[in-house]
Amino acid sequence: MENELPEVNEIVVVRVIKVLNYGVFVELLEYGNEKGFIHISQVASGWIKNIRNHVKENQIRSAQVLALDRSKNQIDLSLTKVSSGVQRRKIEDYNRLFRAKKLIEVLAKNKKMSFDEVWENTAEPLLDEFDSLAEAFNEIASTGKVPSVIKKPWDKELLELIEKNIIIPVKTVKGILELTCFEPDGVEAIKKVLVKAEKETGKDSEIIYLGSGKYQVKVVSSDYKSAEKKLKDSVEQAIETIAKSNGKGEFKRIED
Repeated sequence: MENELPEVNEIVVVRVIKVLNYGVFVELLEYGNEKGFIHISQVASGWIKNIRNHVKENQIRSAQVLALDRSKNQIDLSLTKVSSGVQRRKIEDYNRLFRAKKLIEVLAKNKKMSFDEVWENTAEPLLDEFDSLAEAFNEIASTGKVPSVIKKPWDKELLELIEKNIIIPVKTVKGILELTCFEPDGVEAIKKVLVKAEKETGKDSEIIYLGSGKYQVKVVSSDYKSAEKKLKDSVEQAIETIAKSNGKGEFKRIED
């Protein structure tokens, strides 16, 4: 992402490069190490006696973009606006992308070719099909198949490399779905909604009845982004469906 800047409100991965009494200077690892600044008021909630008790140099953190001036490449960020759960997931996703890029480097070294040439023949076609390189590699590792967008002989070599180096992670997201239906056959209506919700997410989901019209919805996937999307789609469909049957639904995400 060289020469690009993030968008306002975007969550980014940063490395702390300098800690001062009034704030922290960081570099944005996903954006060509562009520099950013975090004011002391955005380092931690409440009064800060010693800023170095909250951040240290070379520490990797996730931060939210508050404002940016594209003419000056000036980026203001916040640590306080990123929950611990979001921070952990963002850093994990970044680390997976970093490892994926390292695999491309290994392939380039094995073939004695430039990184750019290998990237063009492997990563770029995959990024046209998937949201991220890490997602593509996980899909290949789990299915044992390389998408047809990768041409020979790259397909075989990429598959061998991924099978040797990628271990499929399991990420879980969950929340509480509360459903109410005011029709005489409300119980049946809710049952149909839940069956449809489970079908939406397939074998990767689990719905557990907690009592009083509340259900725990849990979705697992190889990455948080996919799991979050499946959970969101399933819950939104459930709430929309129960509303058509003179009912209502509410959902509350559970952070690990």
